[in-house]
Amino acid sequence: MKKLKKLAVLLLALCFASLLTLTAAGATSRAVYMIVNGVPLVSSEAYINENGITMVPLRAVAEALGLSVSWNRETRTVSIVSEDGEHRPVVMLDPGHGGSSPGAVYGGVKEKNLNLAIAKQTREVLEEAGVLVLMTRTGDQDVGLYERTELAAGWCADLFVSIHCNASLDNPEAMGIYTCARGKDSDGWEMADTLRKTMIASTGAANVGTFERPNLAVLRTATMPAALVECGYMSTPAELAQLVQSEYQTQLARGIADGILAALEADFNWTPAEETEETEEETEEETEQAEQDT
Repeated sequence: MKKLKKLAVLLLALCFASLLTLTAAGATSRAVYMIVNGVPLVSSEAYINENGITMVPLRAVAEALGLSVSWNRETRTVSIVSEDGEHRPVVMLDPGHGGSSPGAVYGGVKEKNLNLAIAKQTREVLEEAGVLVLMTRTGDQDVGLYERTELAAGWCADLFVSIHCNASLDNPEAMGIYTCARGKDSDGWEMADTLRKTMIASTGAANVGTFERPNLAVLRTATMPAALVECGYMSTPAELAQLVQSEYQTQLARGIADGILAALEADFNWTPAEETEETEEETEEETEQAEQDT
């Protein structure tokens, strides 16, 4: 089922590329004829601009393919939704630091690398559940603080989660999970608190708490529910030894993903694909059992 759903999404994307045929009306004309699924689509808004780039009206083409189109003036974003109207949630994961910003550095370990490793594993878990996951960086590159939330807004992300590792300058024994949101009255507070609980449940780490951080740029500028997680203290050798282990990173990723899925269910009434399939299988088994009993 999961593979079929992923294939369906891929096929939909390919449809846009393969089903739309554009033919120039002539060498001296800037008009463009459009054919969608073999049917001519008449529109005076299709043309070839002065730079030789073919321009077609997105709304007309999308609606011809049975899709609905909406426009967000605030973020200047076009959203295209399939005919069945099912919303596939979009989550922006933000691996903290990167490029010339290493973050905390202890024992030769750079925070930026830990953040990215945990974020990538989190993405895998969420994608398995059917979530569309985007990342502010997928490699070791510089990404500005304001650029991170601008990316999330540009892609109309439903949730934004920034992933970091902690450090303490005054407590050499500090350990545990720390999460934060802009404030208790912000849209991200419940998610931040849930993330703390799910990460602790997944790792068994100590509980530092959930805090208000109104001055953090990625929380202050986010236009969607946003939270930041600190996965552990690199400044404490015992916890650093855990953070560098792939198995522990997997536990952290599972905890982060569980918190995000819980937030999606609470805020958008969205059920993960994994759970839906399990429910369908259980229903089929119950039906078969009932038929046998009768």
